[in-house]
Amino acid sequence: MKHAAIAAFLLAAGSASAEEIKVDVGLDKPVVIDTEQPLKLALFIEIGTNSAVQSTITGVEKMAAKYGFSYDVFDARFDVARQINQMETALFNGYNAWIVVPVEGSQVCDMVTKRAPAENVLVAHATGTACGRSSMEGEDLWSPGTLTYVGGNETPGAFKAIMEKAAADNPGRQKVGILTGPNLHPITVSFDKALDEIKKEYPDFEVVALHRTDYSPPDNQMKTQTMLQANPDLSIMVGAYTNMSKGAVPALEAAGKQGQVKVYEAGGTEWSVEALKSGAIQATTGFYRQTAAEAAAQAILDARAGKKVPRVILNDGHALIPGQEAGKVGLVTRDNVAQYTPESP
Repeated sequence: MKHAAIAAFLLAAGSASAEEIKVDVGLDKPVVIDTEQPLKLALFIEIGTNSAVQSTITGVEKMAAKYGFSYDVFDARFDVARQINQMETALFNGYNAWIVVPVEGSQVCDMVTKRAPAENVLVAHATGTACGRSSMEGEDLWSPGTLTYVGGNETPGAFKAIMEKAAADNPGRQKVGILTGPNLHPITVSFDKALDEIKKEYPDFEVVALHRTDYSPPDNQMKTQTMLQANPDLSIMVGAYTNMSKGAVPALEAAGKQGQVKVYEAGGTEWSVEALKSGAIQATTGFYRQTAAEAAAQAILDARAGKKVPRVILNDGHALIPGQEAGKVGLVTRDNVAQYTPESP
């Protein structure tokens, strides 16, 4: 999928000598920016058919239109080998900055923290960590060799918050079903760590089924049907993203279980807002992939302009919603949903 944003972006009249800007990315050698070369951005995504990922593309598209840089989108289709090959290709095709959402963070680590900076390529992460940092929090989400990490709403702490909400809302023994994404995906690794902590801290929160999915609503609907057949006394479902709920809710309706099984999710979308209002789900979390992509692009632009860029930008670069503490995910319920503006359908 190729995108080239062409905007009226004219330099002021007059001549200027070439300038090199050195950007500290935490290595012995900085990334050196040739300011005579225009920004040519490569955006690496997990899978283009996902609604949240489409928001990432929208964020870059808007920034490109605003600032007049070119970009191309590389869709890995949840195949980390494909993503690494795409990065190899990008290294030899003149891209001087990358925004990366990894399929699997450890396997792309060498590319984003060594190979790219060695070729003077600035790398920003948007809602996906590298180098085994999926289970970390705060400043530890940044990988040396990269410019910045933008995210924070898909860390173990963020997922734990929605699970704690489910446990608090439903005291006593509960039979819990879990829907996550593919194995080894950074979000899955993060979610699993949170779930392990919850199971230790809340013994009544009994996980009786866990299904990996491809994030599509049809797959999640099928997995929910299987879960309900095997566990007729299921009382809670927790999903790693809204697409899990989009599949789970119709499966619950078909089984006559809507209202009996409480649904909690992460990654609040437009669908989530309506589902909260109707009572189809009980809570979601703030998630801003468009804003994260815009913040990552802005960080690259700032670095190219010689400005200092934070190593980590939390809450996906978005303003806090009322009641949200800095450094923590924002919980969205029926009580405060009117104050939440989603960024994905």
